Amino acid sequence: ISQTPKPPSDTFAGGENATESATPRPRAIITGDLVNVRSAPSAAGEIVAQLSANQEVEILGTSADGEWYQICCPPGIYTNEAWVSANLMRMVVAPTATTLVVQSVMANQHANTLSARRARTQPQQAGQQLGIVSAAVVNIRTGPGTNYPVIGQVTDRTKVTVVGRSEQSNWLHLCCLDTSVHEGWISAEFVELTSNNDAINRDMLLAALAVPPTPVPPTPMPHTPAEGSATALATNGSDGSTNRGAGLPGQGNFGGVAAQNPLTGLPLATGHAAQRPMIICINNDPAARPQLGLSQADVIYEYLMEGYGITRFSAIFYGNDVAAIGPVRSARLINYYMGALYDAGLVCSGASDQVRYALKHEAPFPYLDIDLDDPSNSRYSVSIGSDYRTRLRTSTSGARQWLADWGVEKSPNLRGFTFGERRDGNPATQITIPYPQGTGSAVSYRYDNSMGQYLRWLGGNAHTDGNNGTQIALDNVIVQYVTHEATNIVEDSLGSTSIRLNLFGSGRAIVFRNGVALNGSWRSESRGDTPRFYTDDGQEIALKTGRSWISIVPESYTISYQ
Repeated sequence: ISQTPKPPSDTFAGGENATESATPRPRAIITGDLVNVRSAPSAAGEIVAQLSANQEVEILGTSADGEWYQICCPPGIYTNEAWVSANLMRMVVAPTATTLVVQSVMANQHANTLSARRARTQPQQAGQQLGIVSAAVVNIRTGPGTNYPVIGQVTDRTKVTVVGRSEQSNWLHLCCLDTSVHEGWISAEFVELTSNNDAINRDMLLAALAVPPTPVPPTPMPHTPAEGSATALATNGSDGSTNRGAGLPGQGNFGGVAAQNPLTGLPLATGHAAQRPMIICINNDPAARPQLGLSQADVIYEYLMEGYGITRFSAIFYGNDVAAIGPVRSARLINYYMGALYDAGLVCSGASDQVRYALKHEAPFPYLDIDLDDPSNSRYSVSIGSDYRTRLRTSTSGARQWLADWGVEKSPNLRGFTFGERRDGNPATQITIPYPQGTGSAVSYRYDNSMGQYLRWLGGNAHTDGNNGTQIALDNVIVQYVTHEATNIVEDSLGSTSIRLNLFGSGRAIVFRNGVALNGSWRSESRGDTPRFYTDDGQEIALKTGRSWISIVPESYTISYQ
């Protein structure tokens, strides 16, 4: 027995909807050569994209003072908040009071709550409202009425962002859809609106973090994980905590730090044992090179960004005081796992809604979001120049001041790496890691026997530190294979989604030290359980005393060395 499929929703009675919006929606053309798009109607807003002269955009609303326009949907912009200075635009379809009345109210609310966005927790974004589709299939149209063409569809329980509504509020203007259609109009009858953005952010976050709990034995088995395999470990927190740490294992009981730096094996300066390690998110865009402070970090993580086109760094500082670190950029989902792994403080500049929610509400460690917590760049950070890729810098003293201000400085509960003598391995004086070449992210190392260290090359050039001009030299180069899993978290202006890189569990690893390669596996079982490395027969691999660079790679990567 066959049944006629139910047609998509929105063809209900009430054709008067089609007449209320005959007035064209306001549009404008960019007049500057290169114009910044910001996350708020202020020069203090984060730069989320840039537009070129003569690009046409739709106007959603105005700021309270009329100096900024909220825009929608130019190619390449998929953020919920996008604002451009009114002085850098020319109207081609003028706004009307009817068209913009709701948006103007939203913009006023945005201005009134801008200070709240600097709070330590992620507030609801004014000027937007979240909703959930409540019918099986609903049409998206080019305008607020059934006479407008259907340009796409959304399905039941799809989460949507509402940026405006028709005069009678029976049609909603949607933005930033995760479909082939970026924006459009939907009947309000089929959307359940919510004012609780935190609830939706947490729902999306938990979906992104969800992995089956995987028991990890307390001692290594004498085998290497199969080719292309990595095992993620996630629990609800075996330490009894249910308030924080969703998707993370429980806290290990390792005690405080003594006289030895747990990250380098070197003596620890007086006073440092009572402090947390600090993780700083650092840009690796070609414009950001040479970065500042990498040669003075104890441990550096390198990992692929969304879109798999470029890498980013997270540098961990503990043993040294460093006056300039940067350029500081936004956090990614991997930092949620990393901060818990090192019981550290995390310093970045911005994040997607769900990652920011994770770091502000779920993380069992403190997170300094410079965009929210130091918008003037005057207490914990400094801003130099206007290029969003390079302008922000911090320091260990700035980060320590933040921890003191918030009362969250402490000695870390951290196991630390195992250090010791080298084992025999395969010769490895030259190493190649095939990160993307198109962005100059490909990495190579050459072992300098006189130094006893690996010198680093990035994009074919010697990778230097902008603080001192010296080439970065490492005592240990570690390749850690981690499953790269897609999530529903939109990370960038191109709509690319976040990659889940769970640093807990186990997987393949290669440890390079003293000019040899040691193949085996890595394992981290609990919070504070810094990675341990094992040979194929289950013997622990000790690191060389000194600094380490850890490259997180997909299981498909082949690492070349000789």
